[in-house]
Amino acid sequence: MKTFVLSPAKGNSLYWLGRYTERIYLCLHLLRKCYDMMIDGDTDEYSRYISKIGSFVPYLDEGAIRRGLVNDATNPASLISCIECANDNALVVREEITSHTLGYVQLSLEALRKSSKADAEPNIDTLQTLTDWMLAFWGSVEERVYDNRVKTLLKIGKLVEHIDMNLRFGYKFYRIEEALMTLSFYRKEQPNAFNQEAFDELKALLVEGMYEPENMTYLNKVLSILGNLVTL
Repeated sequence: MKTFVLSPAKGNSLYWLGRYTERIYLCLHLLRKCYDMMIDGDTDEYSRYISKIGSFVPYLDEGAIRRGLVNDATNPASLISCIECANDNALVVREEITSHTLGYVQLSLEALRKSSKADAEPNIDTLQTLTDWMLAFWGSVEERVYDNRVKTLLKIGKLVEHIDMNLRFGYKFYRIEEALMTLSFYRKEQPNAFNQEAFDELKALLVEGMYEPENMTYLNKVLSILGNLVTL
């Protein structure tokens, strides 16, 4: 089996590839939820999504919001921006993840670019294929990537993003707890990838008695720690 040298640059790309693929998967789920609630008459749901995801790009109406959150490449919080970032990082580590695994990211990017040209009003429900390809990406990682260093860095990114997004959207604590426990396991495999002080601070804050995602001071502090958790 060929042994790859993991430079800091490649390690960083693996980490961010893990983060972006998880963000795409979760954003697709959340946007479908927004879409369903808008159909049911909750016209404020997209505004809540925008505030939580951290998008500051102004849109004038519901149609513009929907197009912007899916196809606006100038909006860092849009699906197309996330997929482009995932693809950029995947290309850097093509040899480490295999071309087959990279292919699922590129299929998602191509499909969304075609959608942006064809649909003036993107229907979120038609983006299920992107969810399927994100799941296939992780299945391919398990099936085709044999270097545990590569898998670990990808999964560290995935878990950090999972915690980040679940915090932003106020999910139940058990989701955070499960991800943090798994992240602790991977920290033992790649201790040099972590800021130990930040990790200890994160564990001290992410306990059930202190979990207050609706408290902006608490939320911003935890998100800031997450941003400095991994050092590659």
